[in-house]
Amino acid sequence: MSANLATLGLATVGLAAVLSSQALADEMTTGAGVAPKGPLNTLKDVGQAIGECWKWPPLSEVVHGGMELTVVLSFKRNGEIFGARLTYQRRDIPAEERALYYASLMDALKLCSPLPLSARLGEAIAGRPFSFRFKDTRGERKA
Repeated sequence: MSANLATLGLATVGLAAVLSSQALADEMTTGAGVAPKGPLNTLKDVGQAIGECWKWPPLSEVVHGGMELTVVLSFKRNGEIFGARLTYQRRDIPAEERALYYASLMDALKLCSPLPLSARLGEAIAGRPFSFRFKDTRGERKA
């Protein structure tokens, strides 16, 4: 995965501390692979924009759902993604299925960079790491 991120020009960053807002994680929903419109003024806006960029791979004989990914991103003042690191993935997902989820992640990162951050938000979040969690519940039974 790191090789793919480097190919995009996204440097892998080490984490000294992760700025992870529970409100950001709770509010993030996944969309249909749509580029964000701006300007983004709040952390909630950033979470929603990242979620809207994400598009799950279609369910198929290969993709059954149930994947969980956590990615840590940093942004430049202008909204470009300048660091990305996959920090968690479910290990029990077959390699072929995992590759399709990785492709969706790469597509989302391309689509979301640069984020249309307001000048004020860009100044506030530049260089800080943010954690985003994606969980595919499409194959799970509803209670």
